[in-house]
Amino acid sequence: MKLTIGNKEEYLKKVYASWLGKVIGVQLGSPVEGWSHEKIMEKYPNDEGYLVNYDVYASDDDINGPLFFIRALLDHDEISAEKIGDAFLNYLCEYHGFFWWGGVGVSTEHTAYENLKKGIRAPASGSIETNGLTIAEQIGGQIFSDCWGYVAGYDPLLAKKLAAMASSVTHDGNGIEGGIFVAVAIALAMQKDDIHEVLKETLNHLDQEKEYCKVARDIIRFYENDKSDWNQCLKYIQDHYGYDRYPGVCHIIPNMALMIMAMCYGDNDFDKTLIMLNRSGWDTDCNCGNVGSIMGALLGLEGINEKWIRPINDLTNCSSAVGYLNIQYISQAAMMFTKLAYQLQGMKIDDFKMFCLPYGTRGIRCNEGTVEVRNDQLHVNSKDIYSYAYYLRKDLYDARYDPEFSPIVEPGDIVSIDLYNDNLCDYESYVVDCEGNEYKDTYFIEGGDRIDIHVPEGKNLVVNRIGLRSKRPYRIRNITVTRKPKLEYDFKDYPIDHYGPRYGGDDMNNIRAFVKHSGEWDIDDSLIGRSSDHALISSGCYGNVYSRIEWDFAIEKGSECEAVFDMRGYLDHCALGIRNEQLVLVEKKKEEKILKAHPIRWDRNRRYKLIIERKENGILVTFDGKEYEFPSADLKDLFGVCLGKDCICRTYSLKLS
Repeated sequence: MKLTIGNKEEYLKKVYASWLGKVIGVQLGSPVEGWSHEKIMEKYPNDEGYLVNYDVYASDDDINGPLFFIRALLDHDEISAEKIGDAFLNYLCEYHGFFWWGGVGVSTEHTAYENLKKGIRAPASGSIETNGLTIAEQIGGQIFSDCWGYVAGYDPLLAKKLAAMASSVTHDGNGIEGGIFVAVAIALAMQKDDIHEVLKETLNHLDQEKEYCKVARDIIRFYENDKSDWNQCLKYIQDHYGYDRYPGVCHIIPNMALMIMAMCYGDNDFDKTLIMLNRSGWDTDCNCGNVGSIMGALLGLEGINEKWIRPINDLTNCSSAVGYLNIQYISQAAMMFTKLAYQLQGMKIDDFKMFCLPYGTRGIRCNEGTVEVRNDQLHVNSKDIYSYAYYLRKDLYDARYDPEFSPIVEPGDIVSIDLYNDNLCDYESYVVDCEGNEYKDTYFIEGGDRIDIHVPEGKNLVVNRIGLRSKRPYRIRNITVTRKPKLEYDFKDYPIDHYGPRYGGDDMNNIRAFVKHSGEWDIDDSLIGRSSDHALISSGCYGNVYSRIEWDFAIEKGSECEAVFDMRGYLDHCALGIRNEQLVLVEKKKEEKILKAHPIRWDRNRRYKLIIERKENGILVTFDGKEYEFPSADLKDLFGVCLGKDCICRTYSLKLS
């Protein structure tokens, strides 16, 4: 089967079902991650649905990885292991969030991250030669690789190439084989209707001499000799391929054996396969996520029961270094994956309609009544609907993987809702900020029209949710945000959001609306940042454009503190501020480059205001009452503050307009 312009809707639905299957599997397996089969059967002997009602789930590493490593394809014209490694550094916070930071030599991903930071480029960053066999063959190469199957466009050879490349950033040996297995199986499952055919053909793409392939074939042989009882196969795996036989915290081989078992005995049935796999124990969220992805690709939406889909409400919330990207939707990601598949084949396709996918609600919720996607529209039969722009503690189930958010709608923005009704309707829009203040407006519309919700401006105003009330049913066709940010942060007594226990056991406390990439950040009478090596904190949305940035600050220690803008990640931003006895404009595109510097005099502990203004032929900077000209630079996207080595800096206020 080939990818063509004519089958883009069909391909999108396959990708959507596969990604949805991944998210379902992860949420099913999360509550019993690391448990034994015996413990699970004692606690949940008869459960055949989700074991926990997460409502709003803060995603773990299984969801974060595919969503952000794939961005190497968005950031570069050509893909390579090194560029995927750059995405690793660009989108991850340092030592928190995203995945398990269990220590160098213990956690494979932590080890690879440290290698990349030191300048050890992929694939050496994940190689056996660099890290040893045990670290290289843990499960991570497998659990992050679904996305390469989504963008392969039915081509198993392309899926294999991309997955091997990506897995090599962190893994080697059987770790890479696992990445290839998942991606190739997804690419093939999209074209077939029998999981046994998928498994047989997928294994032909693996290295036949590697243990991964040999064990997979052994489990299939066991199934073919005894198809009656999966429990016997489980016991065989426990006896021959158990955790006790493999080193490390979470080795790939035992978990892969369970995945093969469940797909063999699952009778091409989504429910049966995933419930069996989850009951088997070990790394349940990873295993169910990968198999859910493969089974979703095989069976399509028609093969996935609504009981799995509706509770998720199209949401994936993440833990990257870009807070704006940490509120995402399953349907939105499926469209991104699909567009990238066509991009890789040299084809460009138009944007899909916002509500073209069943269950693709974009996270819109109602207190009573229903919201349902049909015929490319969101059908609303509820008096009150709303969507989160930023999450507070009360909105999330937990904070295990450090979800930090920047609001996806900001003061000054305009949220436009294209809708249709059959009668004259009166609507009330509302915006609720994080302090619980509600800002309302009213509209009277007959037939089709657009409602423009103007987000109010105000000091320290952070939008929590946006909603719409009406007494009659109506349909939403599209929602767009026109970005006109007017942001004012005064950090005296600024809020800290307390999200509860992290994965490591301590509590996660976020400076509202900001994401801490590195360093230590806190609030007293100001936003205070401390660095040993470096520090970075940021907020804002992609697509923002500013004409003026005002930074009110004082340096207590060190001599390198800058305002950040034009930021798309840790490796991609501009900064303007103090370095030693100079005022500098720095461009960082992986490597740093000083675009211009002016000599200045400044004093520690003295409060300064730095004003950056966009002009026709460059930018004008005012510092300590004096003006300095710098080359043109874009005041856009994310913004923040960064510190150099061994610094302490206080930010009293930030204003962007």
